[in-house]
Amino acid sequence: MKKILKYTPILLVILMLTSCLTSDLEELPTFDEANITNMRFEYRWIDNSNEFSKLGIQALDSDVVIDTIANTVNCIITVPGTKDDFTEEIRAGVTLSNILGFADISTASIIKPMSGAPVLGNVADYSAGNFQYEVMAADGSTKVWTLMIDDFIKED
Repeated sequence: MKKILKYTPILLVILMLTSCLTSDLEELPTFDEANITNMRFEYRWIDNSNEFSKLGIQALDSDVVIDTIANTVNCIITVPGTKDDFTEEIRAGVTLSNILGFADISTASIIKPMSGAPVLGNVADYSAGNFQYEVMAADGSTKVWTLMIDDFIKED
């Protein structure tokens, strides 16, 4: 038993040193695209109509036109009609100043707002007009994109 305890640390050190790979690893691609591929918007509210509060979420219809040459995203946002939990009272509260925006971007890239643009994924004010976002590709190259809300429509 003493021999086993004596040689256990040596065995562990040998195992740890042999498990490190330093060659023959597959070279992974470095993505160089820094594009916005889609924009989506939604409205969220707290539904207190039952015993327990719950988060209500309503996707807003978005007509999105993306120009990859000018790096612009033009959006027409439409608030759908009422249904189920999305009542007329809740629908009446939907404005450009209290919605959430989401962007789909190129693989392995990151996006950040510029010059006071709304932070994507947070409730924000999109009524101010045009916003700029910087998208950085995995290889470090960047593109500045302009988001324009062309219209905000509430269906009858």
